[in-house]
Amino acid sequence: MMTVPVLPPMAGALADLLLADSAFTDLIPGGLATSAPKDVTRPYAVHYVSAAPLSGKGVAYRGSFAVHGCATTWDGGTAPDTIAWNIVSTAAAVLNRAANVPWRNTFYTAEVHTGPLPMDPDKTRGDATPVYWALIRGELRIRVR
Repeated sequence: MMTVPVLPPMAGALADLLLADSAFTDLIPGGLATSAPKDVTRPYAVHYVSAAPLSGKGVAYRGSFAVHGCATTWDGGTAPDTIAWNIVSTAAAVLNRAANVPWRNTFYTAEVHTGPLPMDPDKTRGDATPVYWALIRGELRIRVR
């Protein structure tokens, strides 16, 4: 009996790649996750991944991803909007180098198409604690084996 290849959650692939790079992890003492942490006082990153099959055979997928860099306070002489930019700019450099990367039962290539793009501060936590953020977006080409 032949088993059908199953696409694993590709957010893990991006997380593994980004967290293996010390230049990126040094910028995000608040961590990397698929949602914002409860404590937003330290710079952090959020990432999202989606995928759609390219054929009915379930072996090739086109995915999209986004990485948001977020910061709330100055760090030394660096403004929070600059910290957010630095986070996603570094993520873009890491992801643009990702070509034919093996991960679990897949191989993937990443390509950033948008950003770094600074966004208006998120003030949903109140005007006194805005979250400054910037983003990148891109595409994954995924092969499942």
